[in-house]
Amino acid sequence: MRVILIRHGETTTSGHSYAGRSNVPLTPRGHEQAARIAEDLSGLPLTHIFVSSLSRSIDTARPLARQHGLDLRVTPSLVEIDFGVLEGREKGALGVSLRKAHAYRPIPGGEALCDVWDRAGAVIRGLPHAPDAISAVVGHFWINRLIWGRLHGLSFEAACASRAYRPATGFWVHIQCPIAPARQDRDGLARAASL
Repeated sequence: MRVILIRHGETTTSGHSYAGRSNVPLTPRGHEQAARIAEDLSGLPLTHIFVSSLSRSIDTARPLARQHGLDLRVTPSLVEIDFGVLEGREKGALGVSLRKAHAYRPIPGGEALCDVWDRAGAVIRGLPHAPDAISAVVGHFWINRLIWGRLHGLSFEAACASRAYRPATGFWVHIQCPIAPARQDRDGLARAASL
């Protein structure tokens, strides 16, 4: 089982305001990033493309789907964290650390990061685990970061704190996974079942 973890291309809000569940459009640069991703992965025999239900991820995945002749598998669990009352607000003006303030306590009107961790597990369980499966997964900053953490065997807190994977827009990473990775709870304790 191999996973190509892709963050959507640049949007009109990237880097300066919270856009969790809003359908913000890709910028021209974001569309260029989507085309580059399709070109970068043109030689890889992808078997599936899983994509968030938000338009920025779908628009990023379309050139890749055309390149490989694959359908997009819209996966609601791949949406970004629900920022609740923070949605649309400028990041710099608020000075909020999601890792510190909302790891376990939901953002008012939204989610906690531990909720996203649980959804990351659901995404992974829904991927094909066959040895020859190569799945592109097109999501967002926090859901991708926590999927990456789970696939690398990190605990929830270690995945939130890790600086090893902080995906920029239009960034992709290739992950070779065990066929039946161990299940982890929020403390990182391995369980016998699959993720």
